[in-house]
Amino acid sequence: MSASLVPACSAMLRRDLTLAWRRRGDMAMPVLYAVIVVVLFPFALGPDLALLQRIAGGVVLVTVLLAMLLALDGMFASDIEDGSLEQLVLAPQPLALMLGMKVLAHWLTTALPLIVIAPLLAGMLHLPAAAMPALLLALLLATPLLSLLGAVLVALTAGTRRSGMLLALMLLPLCVPVVIFAAGAVAAAQEGLPWVAPVAWLAAALILCVVLAPLACAAALRIALDS
Repeated sequence: MSASLVPACSAMLRRDLTLAWRRRGDMAMPVLYAVIVVVLFPFALGPDLALLQRIAGGVVLVTVLLAMLLALDGMFASDIEDGSLEQLVLAPQPLALMLGMKVLAHWLTTALPLIVIAPLLAGMLHLPAAAMPALLLALLLATPLLSLLGAVLVALTAGTRRSGMLLALMLLPLCVPVVIFAAGAVAAAQEGLPWVAPVAWLAAALILCVVLAPLACAAALRIALDS
C-alpha cells in the first residue's frame, strides 16, 4: 500500500466510525435484538439444562448472524442518499479499497459488540466453558465473512425498492455454509473432539472473501450507479 493510500483509508474508517457513533441507537439495536432472542429461548423450551446446552452454540451463532442482518441493509444507504458514494467512485483512490474500509467500519460497529456479549448470551444457555473459545473464534471468522458477502449483495441491490427483503433472500443461501462450519466447530468442542478443521475452512473462506469481495462490491456499485 502506497503512502498516499494510508491517510485515505484511515480517513474513510474514521468518518464511518464517527457517523456510526452519532447514531448510537442504531448500533444498539442488533445487541438488544440478540439479547431478547436468547433470553426468550429458555422460556420457550423450558428449564431442560441438557437441551439448552445442546442448542446453545447454534442459537448464539444464528442469533448473532440474524442481528447483523438488521444493520446490513443500511451499509451504503446514507452514502447513496447524500451523493458521497458517487464522489467515492470518482476519487483517485481504488474504490475496492475504500469499500473495504467501509465494510471494516460496519463490522466494528455491528459485529464486534455482538461478539463482546456472546459469552454472556452463551452463559444464559449454559454453554460449557470448554466450548467458549471455539464459539468466539467461529464468530470472529464468521461475522466478517458475513459482512463481506453482505456488502456485495447490498451493492447489487442498491437503489432498488424493498432491498431489505431481497437482500435477506439472497444472503440466506450464503449464510448456510457459514453456520454449518461455525456450529460444527462449537459442537465438536462440546463433545471434546478436534474442532480446528471447521474453523480452518471458515478462515480460508474469509481470506478468499477479503481479496475478492471488495472488488466484486466495487463492480456492483458501479453498475448500480450507472443504471
